[in-house]
Amino acid sequence: MKKRFIVITALCTLLLSLLSACEMKNAGPLKAITHPYIAQYECIEATLGEENILDKFEFITVTLQNKDTMELSYKFKDGETKKVKSKYDFDYKTHTLTAEIGLFGYSFKQATVIEKGKFTVSKSFGGKQLIMKFKAL
Repeated sequence: MKKRFIVITALCTLLLSLLSACEMKNAGPLKAITHPYIAQYECIEATLGEENILDKFEFITVTLQNKDTMELSYKFKDGETKKVKSKYDFDYKTHTLTAEIGLFGYSFKQATVIEKGKFTVSKSFGGKQLIMKFKAL
């Protein structure tokens, strides 16, 4: 009886460790199937008219935290990190991300298509075209 209990306990322990390893292993592909666009995106290019404004920042990132909340984080060189949260929608058929965010006293609404882990934001700002390109990390 005692021997049987030890064998069953060892077998259960082995199965539990294998099951948890399978779950960890499959977490990546499951996310990729259900919400592949949820990621952190780094700004790799930012221009306002002809001026490269990315040089003024240490970083600019957009993090899609879950299926409807995003966070814009940025840090000017010699400044502190700022974070702005907002809501967004994602259209699975067209891969279009639509978000509205308040920044520098203005409210911006933008729609962009995410393709191969990249998207571009283009908006007229102060008579110049602001173009920001992002890439998933």
